[in-house]
Amino acid sequence: MKKILFALALATIGATESMGQSKPQEVNFTESFCDSTLRIDYIFSGNATTQRISLDKLNMSPRWYGKRKHLFQLPVEGNGQITVRKHGTSEVIYRNSFSTLFQEWQSYDEAKNMDKAFENVFLIPMPKEKVDVTVDLRNNRHEVTGTMTHTVDPSDILIRHTGFKNRTPYTTIQQAADTTRCIHIAYVAEGYKKDEMNVFVDDAKIATEALFEHEPFKSMRNRFNIVAVESPSVDSGTSEPSKGIWRNTALGSHFDTFYSDRYLTTLNLKSLHDVLAGTPYEHIIVLVNTKEYGGGGILNSYNLSMTHHPMYKQVVVHEFGHS
Repeated sequence: MKKILFALALATIGATESMGQSKPQEVNFTESFCDSTLRIDYIFSGNATTQRISLDKLNMSPRWYGKRKHLFQLPVEGNGQITVRKHGTSEVIYRNSFSTLFQEWQSYDEAKNMDKAFENVFLIPMPKEKVDVTVDLRNNRHEVTGTMTHTVDPSDILIRHTGFKNRTPYTTIQQAADTTRCIHIAYVAEGYKKDEMNVFVDDAKIATEALFEHEPFKSMRNRFNIVAVESPSVDSGTSEPSKGIWRNTALGSHFDTFYSDRYLTTLNLKSLHDVLAGTPYEHIIVLVNTKEYGGGGILNSYNLSMTHHPMYKQVVVHEFGHS
C-alpha cells in the first residue's frame, strides 16, 4: 500500500509539472526567521461537537532545532495544522502538523455531556517580521472543524523569554555528526527523584539502543542528536488513579487517561516545555519511572513510556513511532 501511495504521489507531481504548474519556491530560512524558537501556548476546548482555540502565551527561547528546509511541506497531515504566513498575505513561510489529546477526547462518550479544556504547545521558528499564525483542527476526512488566526509581532514586549538561564541540566547521550543538520530528540525524566538521575540516564541509553535497532534509524544514526533532560520529581513513579495513588512528579503524568488503564500521558504540556526551555529539542520522549505497563504517543507533540517493565524497549519504540 505504501508503495502504491508513493507511486501515486510521484504521478501527481509529474502531472502537475507537465501541465505547466510550477512548484512553490523554497522558503529561505534566514530571510524569514531568526535562530531562536517561538513557543506558542494555546488552550483547545469544547465538547463532542464544538471546538474552540484560544491563545494563551507567547514564549521565546534560544536556538531553533526544527527544520530549516521544506518549511511549508507536510510529510504527515495529522488532525491539525499550524501555518505561518507573511503578515497580511497568503504567502506560507512555515507549516507543521500535529495531533492532540483534545481531539481524541472528543471521540469519547464523556465529551457528549460536558466541555473540557486542554493545553497545547507548538514550536515555530522566531519570525524576523510580523506574521499571521493559523491553527486548524481537522476531522478524519481532513475537513477543517475549528480554526483561529492571530498576528505575532516579534517586537512584542510581552513575549516571555525562557531558557536563557537556569536551564534544566541535561546529559548528552549521543551527538550528531552535524548538529546543525540533524534530528534533535530529548528524553525527559518523569517520576525520578534528584538522587535517581543516574537511573534515568541509564534508562535513556537503553531506549536509544532500542530505537537504533530499527530502520530507518539504524542506518542514519549519526543524524540524531539526543539528550537526557534531568527534571527532578518530589516522588518516584507516576500517578495511578484507578488504585487511588497520586504522586507529586515533574509533569503530573498518570495512567488511566480517558479511563483506559494502560494509557499513560501528561496533560501538562506547558510544564513539559518549561522543563525543556533552552535545551536542544524537537521531538520529546518522556521516560516514566514505573514498572507498570503503559505509554502513549501524540503526533509531533510527545510520547511517554514506562521504563522498568519487561516490554520497555518495544513500547518506547512503538510510541516514538506514533509521535
